Amino acid sequence: MARFTIEQIASELGAKAVGDTAFQVNAVAEPATAEADQLALAMEPSYAEPLQAGNAQAAILWDGADWQALGLKAAIFAPRSRYVLSGVTRVFEHAPDIPEGIHSSAIIDPSAHLGENASVGPFVVIGAGAVIGRNARIASHVSIGRDAQIGVDATIYQGVHIGARVIIGDKFYAQQGAAIGVDGFSYVTPKPGAVEEARATGKITEASQTEGFARINSLGSVVLGDRVEVGANATVDRGTIANTVIGDGTKLDNLVHVGHNVSVGQNCLLCGQVGVAGSTKIGDRVVLGGQVGVADHITIGSDVIAAGKSGISSNVPSGRLMMGNPAMKMDLNIESYKALRRLPRLVAKIARLEKTVFKSDETG
Repeated sequence: MARFTIEQIASELGAKAVGDTAFQVNAVAEPATAEADQLALAMEPSYAEPLQAGNAQAAILWDGADWQALGLKAAIFAPRSRYVLSGVTRVFEHAPDIPEGIHSSAIIDPSAHLGENASVGPFVVIGAGAVIGRNARIASHVSIGRDAQIGVDATIYQGVHIGARVIIGDKFYAQQGAAIGVDGFSYVTPKPGAVEEARATGKITEASQTEGFARINSLGSVVLGDRVEVGANATVDRGTIANTVIGDGTKLDNLVHVGHNVSVGQNCLLCGQVGVAGSTKIGDRVVLGGQVGVADHITIGSDVIAAGKSGISSNVPSGRLMMGNPAMKMDLNIESYKALRRLPRLVAKIARLEKTVFKSDETG
């Protein structure tokens, strides 16, 4: 088990260390359960009591904490706890169990190119003309299609599928079962179908009944920028003609679906079970909470935040906080929700008024 000094950890975090900075720890732990050789994560004042209840000799503390009064030998001060937590987990990361080198069961086309220090696990299939950058770590049962390109320092976990002609930048990170570059969900009826009739007339008649659907093949591919991360079982569809594009630094959570021809900007967060329908454009720094649904062929500006389960069915300007289904400005949605909760009382009040009025009419 690797051990790190307090000084080493502080240096990695760009944080301030005090006390016995040569003190060594081998893991991180919550304050109340930390052992003497573990680093307690007590980055808020509320952790002071649990920290004293535990056995930690070193901790990451909030600004202004009295580390000596807390009985510690050493401490690291964290001005921004969540950001420091990111660095701590990087220091103590359990690296994926991918042995160095190329496993004997991997099937790699002779025309594919693997960069220096690339590691390829069991039962991986890499297609013709694929290019994998240096230091790639590819776990078992991954498939990479013909002419795909993946940049340097990629980490690809078990069962990931990367389609033909997909282009991926540097520092790509894909969790188990992600699928990048699958067919888009595009079908058409030989004659105008029920959806088209309903949109045009608001009705569905026998005239629009269809005997089947013709596939529209996806001729485009997918382009991912640098530092893109894709969660487990997330899916990104190929474009129909043009490519589906996801910008630098964007992160997709587990079970996210990005439809064909979608464009997602830089440094966006798409949380679990978000679904983005085809040909939608999303700006930079957009956050879509869990289970947000986004309709097709709309535009969402930059710096938009949508609360979980919002249903976005029309264009959203930049800088907007959205909530509800149909999604609207958050403050308006809250007022609408309050009004909806008042409806039963309002109906009861109207009923009482009606009885009073009718009774007055009868006695008058």
